Amino acid sequence: MFTQLIWAHGIHHHDHEEGEEHEHEGEGEVHDHEHEHEGKTYPVGITIIGIAAVLLCSFLGTVLPIIFRKKSFFREDTLLFSCIKLFGTGVILAVAFIHMIIPAGQILTSEYTYEIFYEKYTSFAGVFAILGIILTHVIQVYTSHFLYKNNEHHIHKKSSSDSSITLSVDSDGGDITEEKKYHTMNNKKEVVSAVDGCAEEQHGILHMMENKEKQIICYLLEIGISLHSILIGIAFGMTNDEELIVLMIALIFHQFFEGVSLSSVFIEAHFKRFTAIIIMIVVYSLTLPIGGVIGILIRNAIESTDKVYLTTQGIIDAVAGGILIYDDLVNILSRHCNSNLFKKGSIMRKNAQLISFYCGIAVMAIIGIWA
Repeated sequence: MFTQLIWAHGIHHHDHEEGEEHEHEGEGEVHDHEHEHEGKTYPVGITIIGIAAVLLCSFLGTVLPIIFRKKSFFREDTLLFSCIKLFGTGVILAVAFIHMIIPAGQILTSEYTYEIFYEKYTSFAGVFAILGIILTHVIQVYTSHFLYKNNEHHIHKKSSSDSSITLSVDSDGGDITEEKKYHTMNNKKEVVSAVDGCAEEQHGILHMMENKEKQIICYLLEIGISLHSILIGIAFGMTNDEELIVLMIALIFHQFFEGVSLSSVFIEAHFKRFTAIIIMIVVYSLTLPIGGVIGILIRNAIESTDKVYLTTQGIIDAVAGGILIYDDLVNILSRHCNSNLFKKGSIMRKNAQLISFYCGIAVMAIIGIWA
């Protein structure tokens, strides 16, 4: 979408100026052509309607999976949930490559950025994407490390207390009378009960840690998506030519499918507080509209071919794309395909989920024609 905007606002404008210089010598038709071109621009009101429509679709995309999550047909172990989750995973992967990293490369290597990007080294988009991947990996490794260390201490403490109970019973020697035998048997039953309780608690802690890790994944995913949404919002707000309506329709589908995928990942994280899910819905729904408002405000103050603006846009999009690629492939797709639920499923069940994944990629690839 950014490259289309550069073409629409920058290259056309550049060519138009050149055309003016060549035709200025003897032809007065240029001014008529200018008026004809100006007639195709849309007022700010149309952009605001577009922002409102995108906000509504973003909201619906995140809310619908949350509403249906307690229905029997949409439980986490159902085929429908798995298919929608993998469809969303495909959407995010396609967004990262087709809508973020490739356009970031085209922006950074265009003549409207700095010389270092388009002449001295033309692979900066890949470098920034790798930087996003490394950043995500480092954050996840260290947060997981501290998470496990804190809970490991709790498990070790609990295990030590139960070991001391067992030792006190086993070390009880001397002559075995009927009464003593009776008390020993009762003590052993209590120990077995205590050990079972400890094992149950350890399992609960491990399950909680797994959910905490999933929650970290959710936050990283939302960071990547939010950065991208703000950028495309700014680009949308700055558009006022004939491409506005096409971009608006494409973004409506783009935001809806992305919202569904984000929401399905949040459902699996089992947040204790519903506040986290509400924040996710609000943040996701508002990021693109906020970007759109910023785009409208700076529409007349800044050129869409401004060096600082385009360079910043390209770098942020490449880094955010790297974040999404790592999160999508390592934390969502790989985990899902290595889960017991997926492994134990029939070949038809697996095929249905993989086809959903490929359909998600295909849908966003097609939307990439317009946005």
